[in-house]
Amino acid sequence: MGTDSRAAPLSLQECKVRASLLLKELCSADTSRATRAAERLRVLPAFADLSPGELLARRDSVQRKHALAVIAREQGFASWVELKDAREEEAASSVDFEALLSGVGGLFLNRWFTSYDEALASLRVEGGYLFPFRRQFFVCEASLLTTLGVDLADPDWARAGPNWVEPLDRAAHARLAVRLARLAEPLRAKKRNPSHSPRKAVMSSVDSPPDVSPQPSRGKANRAELKRAYKEKPPPMGVFAVRNRANGKVLVGSSLNVPGALNRIRFELTTGMRRIPALLDDWNRYGADSFSFEVLDVLPPTEEPREDPKEELRVLEELWLERLKPYGDAGYNEPPPPA
Repeated sequence: MGTDSRAAPLSLQECKVRASLLLKELCSADTSRATRAAERLRVLPAFADLSPGELLARRDSVQRKHALAVIAREQGFASWVELKDAREEEAASSVDFEALLSGVGGLFLNRWFTSYDEALASLRVEGGYLFPFRRQFFVCEASLLTTLGVDLADPDWARAGPNWVEPLDRAAHARLAVRLARLAEPLRAKKRNPSHSPRKAVMSSVDSPPDVSPQPSRGKANRAELKRAYKEKPPPMGVFAVRNRANGKVLVGSSLNVPGALNRIRFELTTGMRRIPALLDDWNRYGADSFSFEVLDVLPPTEEPREDPKEELRVLEELWLERLKPYGDAGYNEPPPPA
């Protein structure tokens, strides 16, 4: 799966997901897919002298860091570190402070300035936290940030300092920007849809649905054992499909618990729940034997801690939606809103 350098830059999370997909393709039983993946890896000096066949013979030596480096080069960067730094810097400059302030209304008396020099002077004399806002600047008290849900005990705030415009530590600043952007996202969505809360896509379900399989009752001790086993080995996260083999239509979704999500959909269909009316209508028309329940992709285990697996799932789902386009006559997903 190649990339187009003329397209919009991929987010850091999407780059990580594409690296995971590259590794999956390299290990694919489909020779053509595996060969294409090997060709992409040959852009790295470590593999440049190998033919695709030789690289496939040594595929066990290919690590996640190699896949990340390939994605970085395809995005126009010399290394993954360079891409990561650039994306984090972009995130730092893209925090929607207007949306954040909308979350507290007029509860706080911030100090506003039309020039950065005036705002900086106020920060030095009276303290607080300095942020940009459109073409202006404001200095707020710590209480505003904590009301928004910001954890000022986070060591990154001490590293970055109180001046958002000129941080002391750019890496810490970038990490804080990611967290602030997450806080701003639901507020921005509320501004776009003031009359109602944002509606979740038909099957963009990253919430773990309940497992509706009947389980025999074997007492409290057994339930505790099952809970402990679940925690030790959580269910696979990833992207799934419900495919109508009679007409080729497909439903694509994602979940933190793929088996549970598929189990839930099967239960809804067999009991006649009309959460996805078109899918239920075809289920009744063609019969259960015409449908398959498939796992399309699973987020691979990684030694790196995942800050937000829901974001990786969203990106991975979008990649499969782009690939299968399950809309209209081709599927059961709701089409994306026009750009």
